[in-house]
Amino acid sequence: MIDANTDEVLLRVPARSEYGRIVRVGAAALGLWQGMSFAEIDDLRLAIDEAIILLLDGIEGGEDTEHEIHVVFRIDEGALELHAERSSEEALGDAAVHRFDAITSGLIDDYDLDLDRGWLRLRKVAEVDED
Repeated sequence: MIDANTDEVLLRVPARSEYGRIVRVGAAALGLWQGMSFAEIDDLRLAIDEAIILLLDGIEGGEDTEHEIHVVFRIDEGALELHAERSSEEALGDAAVHRFDAITSGLIDDYDLDLDRGWLRLRKVAEVDED
């Protein structure tokens, strides 16, 4: 688990798919900084894409632009955690949760979801090269 002395990077973006790229690029840069391989960073980017798709479930597409996604990256000694939540308090849909689980379970080390409040945490740790 990441301790209290970790660095945090905060990001707040409009809850629209075109802003997911900003979250993905930020995660990739932080993963590289934590010593992740390019393959690990690709896995991380795909997991971030799926996290954004999950958080946008049911709130994207209308004229309503008031919703946001709040992201906290926590970084420490080869580990990257992302905590993300949407400002909408609607529950996450079952199909979106199933898709997220099916795609990301093999890409990241750990994740937690709060289905009722639209919150998630995912964690990726750089593999240690034994050479």
